[in-house]
Formats: sequence, structure tokens, C-alpha cells
Amino acid sequence: MLKKKRSLIIIILINLLVLFGWDIIFQDNAWLKSLNLPIIHTMGILFSIIEFYKAYRRKDSHHIGFWLLLTIGTTVYFLGNLSWIFVQILNGNTTFTGVEYFLWMIARIIYLVALFYCIREINKTRFNKIYFFNFLIFMITTASVTLYYLIEPTLDYAEQSLTTIIIILMYPTINLSILLMISILTYLVHKRIEHKTMLFLVVGFLATFIGDTYYTYLEPRDRYQPDGLVNYLWIIGIWSIGLAGYLIKKQTKSKNFAIEHISLPKVVIPPYVSTIILIFLVIHSYGWAVNSLSFGLLIVIGMIIFRQLLMIKENNKLIDEFSYLAYHDPLTNLSNRTKFKDTLEIEMENAQDEKIALLLIDLDRFKVTNDTLGHQVGDELLVQSARRIEEVLAPNMQLFRLGGDEFAVIIVGAYDSICKQTADKILQNIEKTFKLNEYEISLTSSIGISVYPDNGSSYEELFKFADTAMYLAKDSGKNRFQYYDGDLSEIMNRRLRIESDLRKGLDSHQFELYYQPKVELFSKEMMGMEALLRWHHPDLGPISPGEFIPIAEETGQIVAIGEWVLRNACIQTKKWQDMGLPAIRVSVNVSVKQFQHGGLVAIVKRALEESGLEPRYLEIEVTESIMQNTTESSEVLHQFREMGIEISIDDFGTGYSSLNVIQQLPINTIKLDRSFITNIEDESQLSMVKTIINLGENLNLDVVAEGIETEYQLSKLIESRCKIGQGYLFSRPIKADQFELLLRNGYTVAEEQ
Repeated sequence: MLKKKRSLIIIILINLLVLFGWDIIFQDNAWLKSLNLPIIHTMGILFSIIEFYKAYRRKDSHHIGFWLLLTIGTTVYFLGNLSWIFVQILNGNTTFTGVEYFLWMIARIIYLVALFYCIREINKTRFNKIYFFNFLIFMITTASVTLYYLIEPTLDYAEQSLTTIIIILMYPTINLSILLMISILTYLVHKRIEHKTMLFLVVGFLATFIGDTYYTYLEPRDRYQPDGLVNYLWIIGIWSIGLAGYLIKKQTKSKNFAIEHISLPKVVIPPYVSTIILIFLVIHSYGWAVNSLSFGLLIVIGMIIFRQLLMIKENNKLIDEFSYLAYHDPLTNLSNRTKFKDTLEIEMENAQDEKIALLLIDLDRFKVTNDTLGHQVGDELLVQSARRIEEVLAPNMQLFRLGGDEFAVIIVGAYDSICKQTADKILQNIEKTFKLNEYEISLTSSIGISVYPDNGSSYEELFKFADTAMYLAKDSGKNRFQYYDGDLSEIMNRRLRIESDLRKGLDSHQFELYYQPKVELFSKEMMGMEALLRWHHPDLGPISPGEFIPIAEETGQIVAIGEWVLRNACIQTKKWQDMGLPAIRVSVNVSVKQFQHGGLVAIVKRALEESGLEPRYLEIEVTESIMQNTTESSEVLHQFREMGIEISIDDFGTGYSSLNVIQQLPINTIKLDRSFITNIEDESQLSMVKTIINLGENLNLDVVAEGIETEYQLSKLIESRCKIGQGYLFSRPIKADQFELLLRNGYTVAEEQ
């Protein structure tokens, strides 16, 4: 871009040198010398027409009306110059006729309309009729001052036609108005790529304005010279205006004139200031001769203007507040999703060779905390989380709250090491315990990272890919960050396929229940079983419960799936009992989502009634996360207990349990999480296992050890007085017909290892 700007400036300098050289070469030939300005000026106009038309024809041009009006105005300008050249050739002098004046004035009016249209388009909500009225005040004021001080001293009204007088008055007025419009437009886009384009428009119109004003001053006094400064100003003006069209045509990244926040006083105060100046000039023209009436009128006008300015200030304050709310989150005072989108698009537009990273941050399990402890605690947790994220950010990083518990960070100049370091610091800061009132809350976060331009060239692509990476970070265990790459698309496509096929899988009988025995560790006799869900997808093959259950919970389909599991487990258990096989209890896992959905008690009752299974042969397994909402869950669990159903806490020791909560709930059994058994060789883990077993004994609860796979683990559990267990050492989860053989075999699994 810098090379292009230099080239454009060189073009203008070449034209000025040609004009200067022409004057020197043909200084003895007045007729040829007089043709230099019309020809060079007309070439600049023709160049402007071509470039404006190309800008108008751009497929990605948003403000085509602006470029179309500039094209039309410059075409009218071109016609005026053709008339000027024709008169030059015909008469051999530099005299302008009324036709040229009229066409050039029309061209300037169209330019003014184009600028007004552009400002109105990019700032529709704020540049309304009030500001148009103030704009007219400014035009009238400038016209009056120009007429009185520049034109009237040398203008004989009696010798001029009405058309000539109107044209003489309108030129400086329109030029000043163009100058005002181009200043406002420059302010609106001064932090955007378009600023480079507007710079040439400003230079062009400013040079033209100075040239016209200077000519207006010189011509009535017969001091205008064809080789004077005015000609050079006109040349600079028209070529600069045309080069603006060339620049916008070459800007492949810039798609739109976008605004910077505008302060209303900067738009509306100038007309009032001009009015005050005009009043003082009027008084001055009368030699400061004022009477009581005129003095009172001045005071009243001053008070009205003062009142208007106060109203403008108050309105501007309100509008600024509304604008702030439109782009900021009221809870955390961070920029919101709207500002995030605008900022990311701006950074991508302005990026040269720099990379831009998007870090999408989601707080893990925030909803559970929010629902359990209340929205007031949840809001404070969000505020503190925002502050903790801000603490680790460098000056080139911007933080946004997108809504809920989702935040985003934009990093300009995103080297891989910087992104990783920032993500690690955020994870570590969020992981520290939050102290809110009497609560101590542990929280983690998951972060997805996408990079511009490596992963995408638009806001939609970057956000989608960061979102994909963030969900993969959650699925991988949470409290981590994940970069997006092409492989993640395949993972997400699989996830979406699973999500869409869950309901179909249930309706088309793709699900099947497997059963795993629970064993009395001393005798190795089967004393119960757990029903475990398996999915045989026709295209994807077997899908692990660890993969599809979280998706089912997230989408809410776990409710229908859970009801199917309950019903079929009860039916199968009753079927085996009716066959005369040993009557043992079946355990069924129930999701927290099923509790939250409501109607779980009715679903269980219906499953028992349809199957004819006695409640004492059913055990409901719930995870420790159910204790986050003990009020609701306790009521449901007590109803189960009253029905005669056993209650078990699954994955005990990994979640939210406390002695107080366990004592409040009607629990029969706690199940040791498999992570304790896997690492039982470690003395600290073994001590933890013994502690939990002792806890169960003291509370009169059964303790079941999950995931037993080796004789060593079995022996250590027996030494620790654990009585019940399940795992691959005894049997893998097997199909119903295979499990039936175990039952027929006297329900011992000692030989089935």
C-alpha cells in the first residue's frame, strides 16, 4: 500500500511538472499556453471518471450509490471542461462562459450530494433531519460571509444577471459545504483502511476549494493569471479526487465504509458557532450601533443557542450511554458479542502479514453452579472469572463476553508460543478456588483456538472453528485448550452425525443392553448386575457410551434413552425370574438430566408396572453431581426409597460428596470410582480406598469397587474389607443371552474370568 501511495503522489507531481514545463515552453504563444490547464485538467477528470466507475462496478462494493454519484458528478465536470476547451480553441483566450460555470456548479452539487449520501448511509441512526437542518444553517452562514466580504466589494449587481449572481454565490457555499462533509466523513472512518482513500478525497476537495476561493477573489479584480497558483491547485484537486477511486478499487480487503463512534457536538456545534459569528459580523457591519431592541434580540438568540447546546450535551450523554450498552456487557463491563464481531473483522481487514488468534473460552460446569447456588452467586462468579482472564492478557489482546459463561480473546500478532502461554495462564487462573460469600467454588474452563488466516478468512469461519476446538477440549476432559485443525472437522462431523442419529437409533432398535455381574469378593458369587447401554450404529459401528452419552445429555435425548433402558432392564430381569433363574437386583444408571427433566418417578413406576418387577429388585445408580441440587434430588430419592428401590452413588470420591449430604440422602450403596482401583498400588490411593470403605461401614452403607482387573487389586480390596466388586477380572459386560448362561451356571463367575 505504501508503494501505491508513493506512485500516486508521483503521478500528481508529474502532472504539475508537465503544467509548469508547458508554461515555460509556450510562454511566447499565448494561445497554446492557455490550453495547458484545460487539457491536463480534463485528463485528470477523465481518469477520475474511469476510476470512479470501476469502484462503482466492484462486486463487493457496498456503497455503490456513493461511487455512482461521484461518477455522474465527474462526468458533468468533464462536459464543462469540454465546453471550456472548445471556447479556448474557438476564441483563443481563457475566458469562461456561463455554460462552464453552470456545469461545474452542477458537478459540485452532485459531489455534495454524494458525500451527504455516504455519511447518511454509514451513520443512519445519528445523521438525521436535525443535522441536515444544521448543515443548511452552516451553508447560509458561509454564503453570507463570502458574499459580503469577498464578492460584494467588486460585484456590480446592476451589471450581472440573476443566474450569474446565483452561480457566484453558490460556488463558495457549495465548496465550503463539501469541505464540511469531507471532514465529517474522514472523522467517521479515520481508524479504518478507508482512511487512505478519504485522505486523497480530502486533499482533492481542499485543493479545489482553495483554488475556487482564490479564483473568486482574483477574477473580479482582473488579477487571475492562467499560469498562476490557481491552476496548480485545480490540477492537484482533480487528480487527487480521481486517485481516491483508484485506491478503493485496489483495496481487496476493504468491503465497506465502517464508522468510528462519532461525538454529536462535533457535528452540530459548528452551525451554532457560525450563527454566533454571523451575528457579531452583522453588528460589526453596522458599526456596533445597537439599540435596546437589537440588544435584547441578541441576548434571546444567545440564550436559545445556549439552551440548545445544553440539550445537545444531555442528548449526547444519553446516546453515548445507549451506544455503550449496545457494545458492552452490563455485568462485566466487557465488550459484548456485537463489538467482538466488529473488532475481529476490523483486525482481519487491517492485518498485513500478522496472524490473529481467537481464543474461545467456556467455563466448565458453570450452569450446575449457577442453578445450585443461585444467579446472584453465578453473576459474581462471571465477574471474577472475567477479571482473572484480564489479569493474564497483554496489551495486544482484547477480551469480550459473548454471553452466558462464554468469553473470547482476540490476539493480534498471534505466535504459537504466545497463544499457548496465554491459554495456559487462563486455565490456571480460572482453576484457582473462588471465594464467594460462604462458598468456596472450584471451576475449570475449556478453550478452543483458531488462527487467521490459517484456519479461515472470515468471522464466521474463525468463530465456528474455535467453537469446534472448544467442544473438543470439553470432550477430552475439560480444563484444557485445543487448537483447531482439519482433523477436528472430521471429529465434529462424527459428533453431529451421532447427535442427529440418536433418536433414529432408538426408534430403529440399534441400542442393546449388556449386563455385568456384581460379585461378592470373598465367595466370587454373583449378587447383582448392572445394565449397561451399547449402540451398534449401522454405518459407524459400535459407539462407546463415553462418546454418545454426553451428547445425549447435552441434547436432552438422554431422557427418552434413559426411559428405554429402565423399561427394558426391568422387563429382562423379570423375564429371567419367570424362567426360574436366580432373582438378583439390576442396577440402572440415571442421568442428572433425567432428574432435572421431571417425571422420573412416574417413569420408574411405569417401567415396574409394565414389567411386573418388584421394586426391591431395582437399584437406581446416580452420580455425585446430583448432590449439587440436594433439595430436588432428595425428594425424588426418598420417593424411590419408599417404593422399596435401592439407591447407589456411582463414581464416589470424584465429585461433590460431603458427609452431611450423604447423611441427608436415602443411600444404600456407594461405588468406588475405578480410578482409585487402577492406582491402588500407590499407598496414598490405597489409604483413600480404606478410608472410603471405613466410611461406608460407619454409615451402614454397602461399598462396591468398580474396575477390578487384577488379582492384586482383588487381594488389596479384600484386605481392606471391601465386600462387593465388579470388573473385567470377573466378567466384561456381555449380551443378555450370554448373561443368562451365567445365571444358569449357579450364578458363580469364578470360572468365567
